[in-house]
Amino acid sequence: MEPRRADFSTTLTRYLSSKITRQLIGAITAFLRPRLLTPELFGVWTLLKLVPQYASYAHLGARTTLRVYYPWHLARGEGERAESLVSGAILTTLLLDLLVAGALILIALRGGQGEALRLGLTAMAGVVLLQAWHHTAFAALKARHRFDLIGRANYLESALLLATTLALLPTLGFPGLLLSLLITEAAVGVLLWQQAGIVPRWPARPLRLGGEMIRRGWPIMSLELAMMLVVTADRVMAWVLLGAGALGHYGVAVMIVGFLRNIPGTAREILEPRLMGELADADRNQLLREHLLRPALNAVFLMPLLIGPVALATPLAIDWLLPRYQAAIVPTQILACGIHFLALALVLRSLVVAFEQQRRAALLVPVVLVGEGMSAWLAVRLGWGLPGIAGASVLGFALLFMLFRRILRPQLDHLERSERRQLDWIWPLFVLNGTLIWTLSLLPLGHGPVATALRILVHIALLLLLHRLARTRLALLSPLPWRRLLRLRR
Repeated sequence: MEPRRADFSTTLTRYLSSKITRQLIGAITAFLRPRLLTPELFGVWTLLKLVPQYASYAHLGARTTLRVYYPWHLARGEGERAESLVSGAILTTLLLDLLVAGALILIALRGGQGEALRLGLTAMAGVVLLQAWHHTAFAALKARHRFDLIGRANYLESALLLATTLALLPTLGFPGLLLSLLITEAAVGVLLWQQAGIVPRWPARPLRLGGEMIRRGWPIMSLELAMMLVVTADRVMAWVLLGAGALGHYGVAVMIVGFLRNIPGTAREILEPRLMGELADADRNQLLREHLLRPALNAVFLMPLLIGPVALATPLAIDWLLPRYQAAIVPTQILACGIHFLALALVLRSLVVAFEQQRRAALLVPVVLVGEGMSAWLAVRLGWGLPGIAGASVLGFALLFMLFRRILRPQLDHLERSERRQLDWIWPLFVLNGTLIWTLSLLPLGHGPVATALRILVHIALLLLLHRLARTRLALLSPLPWRRLLRLRR
């Protein structure tokens, strides 16, 4: 059943609260793993985590069709057709993920891998199947606005994963980590099965329905898949070029920078529905101002305020919490700076979809992937190691942003030149932020709490001053959000 209209804001608030809680508890769990594992085993874990992440796209667009077209059919009074999409998505996803799970088991049985990797691949086969149900149920619940149940699942997942990690990782080691993940995914699956009210029915023509759902959803999903490959390719390259131990150190860098990567993605979730809702009626130029130029310009000035403190606090955090992972410090700082371009690419990606250019973009993103891979190989050959891998990842983010900007150039050419030129701030702000972080890191103050706090305060003060000066010249640059937060508190 759909929730009553009056209850929607309450359930949405609870859903957002559950996401924040999940991230906070997840950060504690994430720091436990490298602390209790050797760098080699943590490298294996970092690689294995990519398996369910890649497998989540094995539905080939069937789940995307459910998420996008379920409410579309309901709005037209086609309730039976909408419900058929739920069954079609579940059956298609389970069938395709069953093939993935079988392939993982065959790879594990083939031999030639270490014991940890073989055991991990077998466990990930089970995780892939559990997540097939888990993610498809989430897609159906989002389409039905059942954010209350998704929120409960988030609370259960984060709390149970932390509890089982604390109980099993110290006692069983690496197998305990895998068992913790399997137990958590199974518990979430049971909760959804009992409370989601989703009863899949065998459709009259299952293959035809599955094929139709893939055909409708693949163009939308293909760009998401291509972008995900660009974002995660650095971990695969670290494994192939430098080995499991190096990937363990690099995995710490990815873990620390992870929440920075979530910020632009969360902003896109909020802004994209508004964009799609205004697409039919709004003037195109106004649409570009409000959904491209303004959010891009604000991201250019706001992201450095978040990137700088993370990069400057990294040496202290690793010294205190993960002293065995000193090699992760510089890659973390480089990756943090690269979020500058990833945030902008996500802003432009929404407009690429809105103007129906996703097929073209998806076909061109592999060029970005090749450029990222070649630069990583060259960096390792030059002896730059993990910092070189991180630099290649930043290059991939920058190329992704430039590709999307190129695709949108015909639309941007309709705007006045003075408005388009505001995007030119992207490059000097990136250089300034990176130079500022590097310069402050070189100051002979040590890396204790006082010195770290001083560096962060200087960084923030200089960028706030720049923001204040820039507002006098840039009409699309918004005031800093803390003023609105203070007004809300009062």
